[in-house]
Amino acid sequence: MKSKILKQVTDYYLNSRDFNGFPLYKFDNNCTDFICQLIDDDNIEVLSSAFVINPHIKALRLETSKKEQKDEVINNGDSVVLYPTEIYLKSLNINTEKPFTKMLIEGHEQLKIIFFNVEILETYFQDPRYKVFWSDYRGSIIISDEFYDENIDNEYIRDFGLDYHKKRLYEERVVGVFLGDLADLSLNAQLKWKINYITSQQDYIINDGFYKNLILGEWIDEVSIYSAVLDEMIVINMMCDNMGIPYLFNKTYDSHSYDKPDDYRIMFLPTLKNYYSFMQALEKIIVHNINYKTFTTASRFIRSVERKDDKGCLKGSLLMMSEWLKQNIRTNEDIDELIISPLRTIRKIRQVPAHEIYSNQYDKSLYKKQNKILLDTYKAIRSIRLFFANYPGNENTKMPEYLVTGENIRVY
Repeated sequence: MKSKILKQVTDYYLNSRDFNGFPLYKFDNNCTDFICQLIDDDNIEVLSSAFVINPHIKALRLETSKKEQKDEVINNGDSVVLYPTEIYLKSLNINTEKPFTKMLIEGHEQLKIIFFNVEILETYFQDPRYKVFWSDYRGSIIISDEFYDENIDNEYIRDFGLDYHKKRLYEERVVGVFLGDLADLSLNAQLKWKINYITSQQDYIINDGFYKNLILGEWIDEVSIYSAVLDEMIVINMMCDNMGIPYLFNKTYDSHSYDKPDDYRIMFLPTLKNYYSFMQALEKIIVHNINYKTFTTASRFIRSVERKDDKGCLKGSLLMMSEWLKQNIRTNEDIDELIISPLRTIRKIRQVPAHEIYSNQYDKSLYKKQNKILLDTYKAIRSIRLFFANYPGNENTKMPEYLVTGENIRVY
């Protein structure tokens, strides 16, 4: 009888669509003792609604004792579901060419996070057949609409997260994907991911936001610094409207939309090419986006500056901004150091790929450089907003609370 029960539970698990557990209610009550014996033998394990919300999927690894499991069986608790154990499944030596499907066959949990070298994402970013969506700490990969009906491998990744080495936080980025998503991939796709599999899985940790949001189901109140820069720009333009001057930025971007430049995000692969692509996107969003008419328009309490210098040459937008800020704002701060210098740095770095031939390089120090540029840029943009807030009426401008407090802004 024990063999028959174990076979029925195992066959159901292996042949079900999502490696589901076998419901206890399908067994007669006279099977209870045999099931408890199988639990003691490490052949059967139990999930129930007393342990998890949905026991029909083995989502996470649970540390429930054999006694707790047997009590659920004996008491015929709500939604009690039986699974073959990892130990038993591995003893069957079931072969499959799909490496991640094999992990599920051997009893690993669906929401087990598998870590990969970040290089795997570049194959999708550089392939127009796929779209990679990225938002702060998580992303997804889908097939582009125009290629959806073509005969290409299914490489849909519902969620991937940004992860770090435990001892080298923010210096070494990797990618984490749920095993369940990986197991749904085609053979070719699984093999492609397998090449980038990190053998020392235990050395890496998942991003807090990814774990709390997608596994614990918690609301995340952290905001990426990339989003914070864009939200500050929106508030600055609102303040310009109250000040009676043209918007400082010709265009603003909703931090939650996908209309911003593709390379305005963290670098997954630390190469000079990716770094310069990011700098070009940042320059386009910030420096090139500055509206010189803001500085040539006089208003109440606002004095304008000339568009041309003494020689009749047009001034650059950053020079005009420096003159305009110094003319209209009283502060002990060094405006050029606080605001103008970081923006000039963006333009200077951006000019390298535009005017020079360079050799692409792989350099992990670029992660730190990118983070520093973003921090300096955010400080500059935030400072403009804080200066503008002193204008009469601007103190009532509605803005996200996190911008007011400056808290929960995260550099991923």
